[in-house]
Amino acid sequence: MVKSFNFTRKDEINSVSATPLQNAKNENVTVVGGAITERPDHDTGEMATVGLLVTEEYGAMSTISKTAIRGIDMLIDYMTEENLEKCEIMIKAGTSKSGREFITIQIV
Repeated sequence: MVKSFNFTRKDEINSVSATPLQNAKNENVTVVGGAITERPDHDTGEMATVGLLVTEEYGAMSTISKTAIRGIDMLIDYMTEENLEKCEIMIKAGTSKSGREFITIQIV
């Protein structure tokens, strides 16, 4: 585990079958825990950074989006510093100049 907030062993186990963040585009979710970890890529076996959230609406959610992982990293710090038990965020989707979709998070 690289970094976590209110993320239990049970959450880690449940994250194996997590809902991808992109499945909740443009939705608000209530975050109650989060983590950043490294796991082997399914195809190559190389280690990849994974962002994980525990939400009231979906349970475990995951992403490999570098942009979303940066947001999760800051969200973990924010929730820790503010001593928050939960935080409502919006999962947003954008399109890069090259036409690729990317995921970000925004505190609401």
